[in-house]
Amino acid sequence: KADPGTIRADFADSIDANAVHGSDGAETAAAEIRYFFSDLELCPRS
Repeated sequence: KADPGTIRADFADSIDANAVHGSDGAETAAAEIRYFFSDLELCPRS
């Protein structure tokens, strides 16, 4: 459960349909970003 007043508590419909997500590490984040976004939707960091 999300703490009251957090983005997840205020905007998520359920645990399965969260409004936000945080990865547990850089490798996981890279894989999850590729799952949700195409190369055309990503902007390089400089």
